[in-house]
Amino acid sequence: MLSTRNLTKEFPGVLALDKVNFNLEEGEIHGLVGENGAGKSTLVKVLSGVYPPTHGEIYIKGEKISFNSPKDSLNLIGVVYQERELIPYFNGIQNLFLGQEKSRMGFLSIKEMMEEALNFAKKYDVEADLNTPVSQLNSGKQEMITILKILFRKPKIMIFDEPTAPLSLKESETLFNLIRQLKKEGITILYISHRLEEIENLCDRISILRNGKMVCTVKKGELSQKEIIELMIDKEFTDQYPIIDRTIGSDLLNVKNYCCIKKGIEDISFHIRAGEIVGFGGLVGSGRTELAKAIFTGTKKDQGIVYLGNQNLKSKKPSHNINQGLVMVPEDRRNEGTLVQLSVSENLSLPHLNNMSSFGFLNFDTIKEHVSNIVKALSIKIFSLKQKVWTLSGGNQQKVSLGKWFGKDAKVWIFDEPTQGIDVESKREIYLIMQKLAKDGCGIWFISSDLRELTAICNRVYIMKDFKIVSEFSKPFDSKALLSAMLGGNIDG
Repeated sequence: MLSTRNLTKEFPGVLALDKVNFNLEEGEIHGLVGENGAGKSTLVKVLSGVYPPTHGEIYIKGEKISFNSPKDSLNLIGVVYQERELIPYFNGIQNLFLGQEKSRMGFLSIKEMMEEALNFAKKYDVEADLNTPVSQLNSGKQEMITILKILFRKPKIMIFDEPTAPLSLKESETLFNLIRQLKKEGITILYISHRLEEIENLCDRISILRNGKMVCTVKKGELSQKEIIELMIDKEFTDQYPIIDRTIGSDLLNVKNYCCIKKGIEDISFHIRAGEIVGFGGLVGSGRTELAKAIFTGTKKDQGIVYLGNQNLKSKKPSHNINQGLVMVPEDRRNEGTLVQLSVSENLSLPHLNNMSSFGFLNFDTIKEHVSNIVKALSIKIFSLKQKVWTLSGGNQQKVSLGKWFGKDAKVWIFDEPTQGIDVESKREIYLIMQKLAKDGCGIWFISSDLRELTAICNRVYIMKDFKIVSEFSKPFDSKALLSAMLGGNIDG
C-alpha cells in the first residue's frame, strides 16, 4: 500500500531520518515503536506532507507521490496526532464538517449535517457529545472527535500517534474496536505507541526505529516485549522501575477537609511526607488533575486548610505558592508545561530571571551556566540551547517542563501523568528523577493512570472517583483491590 525508499530528513544539526526503507501492506495494522527522538513523529510528518523529505522517495500502490502540504494528502492519509487539531469553540459537528460544509442556496444545512454526523459516530460506536463546544469536553472525548474528523474524509491510510494517551479504559477499548473495524473495511493502519501491550494485541507487524534508522520489521509474536525494548534502546533492558532507598520524614503537605465547589471538589483530606512518593490513581475525569491544579494555582476554596510545611497556604496566586515551595509538572506539557515557541534556554531560565539579573539587565553568562547544568543533569537531547521546544521529542519536552523548576528550592513536586506518551527509557529516567527528589527530602505528588507504575514506585496510593478520595493503599499493594476501587466495584477472579 505504502513504501519508502531511502527516506531521509535533515534539520540543522540533526539527522532525524536516515535512509528509512519501510512498507505498509494493504489492510494491515502496523505498529511503529521507538524511543522519544527515534524519528517516529518525523516519519509521520514526512509521509503526510508536513515536512518535505531531504532525500528519498514515497510510493503509494507503486506510484511515486510527492505532497507539497498536508492538504495534498488529506484524501489518502489521515493522521491523528498527539496534539488534537480541533477548533475549541466549535462543537463536534462543526469540527467534523470544517472545510466540507453542506449548504443550500447559501445557507448551511445544519439539520442534514447533524444527522449525518450522528449516524457516522453511531457507525463506529463512538459516544461523544457532538453539540457541545469541544473546549468543554474532557481530553478523551476530544480525542474521539478528532478521530471521527479524520475518518470523515475517508482516507485510505490512517496513522494513529499515541492515541490512547488521553483516553479512559472504556474509551481505549472503543478505539481498539474501531481500529479493528477499519481493518475489516480494508483501511491500512499505522499505529504508534509506547504501550507495547497495545502494539502486541493490535498489530499484525511491528517496525522498530532507533536514532532515525529502521532497525527491523517483525511479525506479531516474533519478539518478546523485552527484546523489542532492547532493540529500541540498543542495550540490555533490566530494571523498568528503579528503586532508590529513601527516609520518610514528617508531613510536607497536609490537606484537611478541602472544598472547592467551583471545581466540583468536596471534603478532600490527604497528606504527603518528606521523602515520600504518593500516587493518585483513578479513571479519566475522576478529579485528580482538577484537585492538583486547584491547590497549585490557589483557586479560592470554600472550606478546609492546606499546610505546606508549617505554613497555612492561603495564597490565591500560583507565583506565591511556587515561592513557598510548591511546583507542578502539568499533564499537558505543550500548552501548560512549556512555551513551545521559545527556546530550551528561555524555558529553563524563565522562572529564575529575577535571580539572574541586576539593575534590570539579564546576566547571560549566569543563565547559560544554569541552563547547561539542567540539560546535563536531565540528559535533555538537543543540538543547541537555542533550539525551539516544539522541535523536541515528547520525552525531552517533559524534561524541559520539569527542569524549569530546578533551582526553586521546592518542597513538594506535583507530577501529573509525567510518563504519558514517552518511551520506556524516558519513563525510567522520570522515575529516577522523582526518586532522587524524594531522597533529597522533597514530597512527590504523583498522578497516574498506570497502576503498574503507581504500585512500583509509590509508598502510598490514593484512589479518586467522582472528585472524591474513595480509598487509600499502602505497600505491599494489592493491584486487584486498587483496580476495584478505581472502577467502583468488585473484581473477581
